[in-house]
Amino acid sequence: MAGFHQQVQKAREKAWHDIHIKKKLFQIDDLVLLYDTRFMKFPGKFRTHWMRLYQITSITDGGAVQLKKLDGTLLPGKVNGSRLKQYRVDQPLAPDI
Repeated sequence: MAGFHQQVQKAREKAWHDIHIKKKLFQIDDLVLLYDTRFMKFPGKFRTHWMRLYQITSITDGGAVQLKKLDGTLLPGKVNGSRLKQYRVDQPLAPDI
């Protein structure tokens, strides 16, 4: 009996989580900001958590993204799309760290 209630609760939690996932649709040549993962364990209160501006060069079916700097040099490897944020024109640029 307890196992059934756990399954029901798990299904409710999954449904709630799935509803609140934000879909990120990126296209090639979009400008994005990359999240700096060192802030996951040690969040800095007054530091920016987003690295510099990058441009998308390719996107895989699984959501991995190949990025390049604005000067044209490619970043080694691919980045998970969940670490990216769409850059808006009215957003100020993050300073280089």
